[in-house]
Amino acid sequence: MSVLIPDDRAFSSFKEECGSEEGWSLTYNKPDMTVWTQTIGGDEEKSLHKIKCRMACKDVPAETMYDVLHDIEYRRKWDANVIETFDIGKLTVNADVGYYSWKCPKPLRNRDVITLRSWLPTGSDYIIMNYSVKHAKYPPKKDMVRAVSIQTGYLIQSHGPNHCTLTYLAHVDPKGEPPTILLAC
Repeated sequence: MSVLIPDDRAFSSFKEECGSEEGWSLTYNKPDMTVWTQTIGGDEEKSLHKIKCRMACKDVPAETMYDVLHDIEYRRKWDANVIETFDIGKLTVNADVGYYSWKCPKPLRNRDVITLRSWLPTGSDYIIMNYSVKHAKYPPKKDMVRAVSIQTGYLIQSHGPNHCTLTYLAHVDPKGEPPTILLAC
C-alpha cells in the first residue's frame, strides 16, 4: 500500500479552504451555524458536491471538541449512524489508516470507507482530515457500497477557554446508483 501522508502544506491548504467563502454557495445561515455547498464538475446530474458547515460551539473547549472527534471508540456514543469503526494501522505519530461504515436511510445501501486520517494540533487550532485509500486486507464488502472520501475533515478553532468554532468540510463520492424509486421523484 502506497500512500501520501499530508504535510504542512496540505494542512495549511485545508485550513485555508475551511476559511474561504470564494466559490461557495451559501445554503443555510443562522446565528450559530452556516452551511455552504460547491458543485465540482460540469454536468449537474453527475457532478459531485462539497459541503462545508461552520458552527459556533459555546461552552465547549477546542481541546474537548478535538478529543471527541478524534476518539473512534467514543464515536459510537455520539454517532447514531456508525455501524463499525476501527484502526487498521498507525503510519506516523499523526497519521493512521482506519475503517468506518455507516447506516444510510432506506432505500439506500449502507456505505463504508477506508481512509488515511491525519491530525495536527497547532496551538489554538486542531485539524483532522482524511482521504480514501485502498487496503488489500479490507476489500469492499458485498453488503456495502464503498464510498470515496476525496477530502474530508474538521477544523476546530479556539476562541477562549470554553468556546470554539467547528468547521466540517466534506468532499465525498458516495458511489452506487440511487434506487429507481428516487429517480422517479
